[in-house]
Amino acid sequence: MTKEKYSRRSFIRRNSIGFTGLFFSKDLLNSKLIEEFQSLETTKGGDYVVSSFFNKEEDISLDIFGDLNLIRKGASNMTMGSGETEIKPINSLEEWESKKENLRILYKSILGVRPNYLDYELSIKIESEVTHDNIIERRVSYQLSPEERVTSIMLIPKGKNYPLPSFLTIHPTTEYGKEQTVGRGDIVNGVLTPAAYNRAYGLHLAEMGYVTFSPDLLGAGERIFPGKGSFDNQPFINANPEWSGTGKDLWDMQRAIDVMETFPEVDSLRIGSIGHSQGAGLTGILSAMDERIKVGVANCGIWPLRISKNPFNAARTGWWTGLPALRPYLHLGKPIPVDSHELLALSAPRPFLIITALNDVGYKEEEESFTRFAWENLDYNVKKLYSLYDEEQKFKSILHSDGHDFTGKSRKEAYKFIKKYI
Repeated sequence: MTKEKYSRRSFIRRNSIGFTGLFFSKDLLNSKLIEEFQSLETTKGGDYVVSSFFNKEEDISLDIFGDLNLIRKGASNMTMGSGETEIKPINSLEEWESKKENLRILYKSILGVRPNYLDYELSIKIESEVTHDNIIERRVSYQLSPEERVTSIMLIPKGKNYPLPSFLTIHPTTEYGKEQTVGRGDIVNGVLTPAAYNRAYGLHLAEMGYVTFSPDLLGAGERIFPGKGSFDNQPFINANPEWSGTGKDLWDMQRAIDVMETFPEVDSLRIGSIGHSQGAGLTGILSAMDERIKVGVANCGIWPLRISKNPFNAARTGWWTGLPALRPYLHLGKPIPVDSHELLALSAPRPFLIITALNDVGYKEEEESFTRFAWENLDYNVKKLYSLYDEEQKFKSILHSDGHDFTGKSRKEAYKFIKKYI
């Protein structure tokens, strides 16, 4: 094999598969192919190397998520259209802060337009309070909009020196909603099923000494629309065509934090978020967009669309609709404006743990050579930005092949991470 006979274009044609307009090798761990591919033209910036795919159409990068560390550079008056500009690696905290600001602007644009009627007084009310052994269960209601009053469950360790570090505990895709996170999921013979116990992290953290706050997501628990199944948010989408399901969920979780901050048992400077599946995805978004979240833990709910087998899962046309603004990008095979690796980096320098099953979202164990390579590359690129703050240890990625669950092993890692930082 020689450089002249084995071009980037032939590499793509012979050894790649397509994902959402991007291409990646079927066997990225084949050392001979990697050695040959890396010998081709690259652009160097300090100790960071990216493929120059911006310059030649046949170029492609083994650095799948390397765009995270790129930004447009030029003279001080470049935004006036003066002088030449280049896409180059980020090499300062100032450059990253500029990119962070623009990523948040972009993400807000795909969330859609939040209606003004949501700027409404919370009118918080304690509906009930019951003591279970060493935990107080408080049901709290509040107004999300003129016509939408919701109830969340607050678990408070009894007899502690308040205020305490606290967690927003966001449930996965389940009809039980908030009840599952406090230990009331599927029960067989009077005992929680293993899967239900694995998802009772609101209860687990309360038993560990944290205040937890568990709300219902739209379409779950007490918020299921009449005549609809759980997580069917089409009535909301139809009534708010300029907004999005993800935008609504994010707003609701931010209002949940507003409520948490009003209680004397909650230390408003030490609030974290944890979730599995749907709750994990929202934890990632919430931490990216709201710096009141001081620690984030996301289990099996974040998967970059550029390596998704069907990215329309984030922009469905029925049942649960997340981000409808992404549909034109997905139909055309164009990279979306903001993907998961960028959202994860927006948490920097705050601690964030992401736990990922490599045999999830349609991927099989035999495809691990690709999925592991991709996730290790994501970890590398996010850590590079954390390193600008000298805090690279605060971003942690754990990979496993135990499927879509919050297993005891994963929860042990999650709770260990939480205790370390909050």
